[in-house]
Amino acid sequence: MSITKWKIFWNTGAQVIGRLVGAGTTFVVSLVIARAFGAQGYGDFAKITTYVALFYLLADFGMNAVYLRKAHELNESETNETNRNAWRELLGVRVVSSIVLMFLALAILVFLPQGVGQGYTAAVRLGIIVFLPTILFQAIITTANAAFQQRLRYDFSAVAIVVGSLVTIASVWTLVRIGAIGAVVGIEIGTLVTAGTSIFFVKKLSNMLHLTITRSALLSYFTQSLPLGLTLVFNLIYFRADHLILTLSRSTAEVGIYGLAYKVFEFPMAVPTFFMNSVYPLMVQEIRDKQKVISQKFTRFIKRSFFVLLITSLLSLFTLWMAAPLLSTIRPEFVQSVGALRVLSLGLPFFFLTSLTMWTMIALKRQKLLALIYGSSMIVNVFLNVWLVPQHGYMAAAWITVVSETLVLFASGAFVLRYL
Repeated sequence: MSITKWKIFWNTGAQVIGRLVGAGTTFVVSLVIARAFGAQGYGDFAKITTYVALFYLLADFGMNAVYLRKAHELNESETNETNRNAWRELLGVRVVSSIVLMFLALAILVFLPQGVGQGYTAAVRLGIIVFLPTILFQAIITTANAAFQQRLRYDFSAVAIVVGSLVTIASVWTLVRIGAIGAVVGIEIGTLVTAGTSIFFVKKLSNMLHLTITRSALLSYFTQSLPLGLTLVFNLIYFRADHLILTLSRSTAEVGIYGLAYKVFEFPMAVPTFFMNSVYPLMVQEIRDKQKVISQKFTRFIKRSFFVLLITSLLSLFTLWMAAPLLSTIRPEFVQSVGALRVLSLGLPFFFLTSLTMWTMIALKRQKLLALIYGSSMIVNVFLNVWLVPQHGYMAAAWITVVSETLVLFASGAFVLRYL
């Protein structure tokens, strides 16, 4: 096996193991909450975590890709010390932006409608306030992953996830008696431990732990990441618009039914992300080595990744389709989640392959076109959700999710095909 193939295999394997543990933890937590509180209680939990998770991607804003490109463009003699400074600046930018986002999330919450049987109830609002610090913790984890990705040491990330997951399970198991907010606190403790473990490994890897905050770094990262950041924001809006509209227009129990199906659906969705995290640095390196001329090796990366992701997505689709009825064993009311999960699973091939086309376009520095594609899809998605979800509920939301990602794949795939 070549060194390149071994790096991809090792790092993808490490990420998959970490994801399996993390997703397994998420599923166990979801199972505990769903069993304890039913669709209504799980709906409140889904509202809390979904709202705060909206700001995770805003804290990310595509800055890791900017950092990796900077690192690869450095001369060999500058790599060690300059990379340390670049990562410290990235950490500083993330800490500042995540703190700002915490206050922004709190400010927006004030203007959201408060209801009794639906919407953002008093209990949900309290849970959101308690859960807000995870925006900072998640930003630290994402920043640490940039260092792991650059050096292709995702085994460190996997260990951090495992440690944090064990703490999460123990904390949730202990605190769930308090209610949904107790479960939220348990997850928050586990996320903090994951962030702390990640930082420990970054220091062990290259002693880059110092924090650097400068105006020039803030402007540089935000300016360079703007096209990709907007793409991620557009992606976030059309990816989560269904949850928001369900929360505002349908019952809390229906939010819980869809939320559980979506949580299971998200499990295999991380596989293409982790796979491309391993492939992307090698793609960027290949373009740099060839002085931005598309090489046969770069083309082979795309073709082989396509077949790997397609086969994996079909296997995942089959698995979710067959396993969907097991949701009804949690509680009888979750039998309604089976149909939603099966519809969502039909979109897995599109989501898997879109990950490939997206990161290929980023490697080719076509972020503006990518932002246009996701922006257009976002408009279609939001329109369909506003039109159909209040009348038809969570099944409409599931179908709209599949249709939106299909549009993105066709548009981005048409561009990537030019290089095959």
